Amino acid sequence: SSSSSSSSSSPQLRRALSWLDDHKRPIVNPAVRNHMKPLTRTPDPENETVLFWHIPKSGGTTLKSIYKCMKKTLSVRVGADPRYGHATDKEIVAFEPGRMGASFVNVDTLTPPGILRAQELGLVPSGLADLVVTTNALNFAIEHLYDKSHKGRVLALFRHPVDRLVSKFYYSQTATWERSYHPQWKDIDILSWAEHINHDNNQLVKTLARVGQFGEVTEADLITAVKTIKLRFIVGLMNEMEESIHRFNVFMGINESEENNRICMDQFFGHGTKKENSNPHPKVEEGSPAWQVLARDNEFDMRLYESIVEIFGEQTEIIEKHARSMAIWNGQE
Repeated sequence: SSSSSSSSSSPQLRRALSWLDDHKRPIVNPAVRNHMKPLTRTPDPENETVLFWHIPKSGGTTLKSIYKCMKKTLSVRVGADPRYGHATDKEIVAFEPGRMGASFVNVDTLTPPGILRAQELGLVPSGLADLVVTTNALNFAIEHLYDKSHKGRVLALFRHPVDRLVSKFYYSQTATWERSYHPQWKDIDILSWAEHINHDNNQLVKTLARVGQFGEVTEADLITAVKTIKLRFIVGLMNEMEESIHRFNVFMGINESEENNRICMDQFFGHGTKKENSNPHPKVEEGSPAWQVLARDNEFDMRLYESIVEIFGEQTEIIEKHARSMAIWNGQE
């Protein structure tokens, strides 16, 4: 049910994209292009390690909880926590820290030093992790953990950029356990935060186009970001969480009709739905002064998000086709 028109994209973006198509310019992020498989290739979960790009405040904590519930093996920071006694192992192992059934690989794939250790221990070739999670080090992780003989899949959940930043502002005031904890933000209103303090602008385009944190983002960077997502990412949307997880399950080879998987899906999307990590906070109305400042400062991420919503619609058909060919689709609409 995707609209084939790109009515939401600006005319200059459409012109630039068609120019690039005509000139066959390799515009996709090179690490992603070389080390990740295109969406058109049928998933092969036995031989592919799936990478999840966890964009903060976009539903990633819920996603991790779902796969822990399904007793999957994850590569996250906790696997290298010295408390569990595997932080200095000389080989890659998966272990179960508690009785919850989920297991973790003994590496931290969130930081560059952790990623280099995971590379050295052969995380991806080992095939031990069902899901490798990374955040800010996306490009570093794709470059170092994967290679041309061990290509993977990359998934991400995306959220409207203004909503994401509003959530970050309120969450960071109370989340004492997070590295991004900022209790002093309680004393300022969101408009002055947006105008004077927030520097987390156009973060997605910057990451995908490999622009530095304080670099200027250009129209060409936006095109790189859109093309990279379109050709290589399995796209999820935070406001279409259940459908997104169904799609990710296809690439992870998860059969939702197996009892435990069905129970987990029901636990998160059934009647007594769990909302992990949801932090109730005041709403910032579209068009309000704070909303306008955040939208203006994140113009490129806003336009990227519009394209991502379109791509989500466009991917429905190919993913359903994969699912049918893999015989694990359970008829969810």
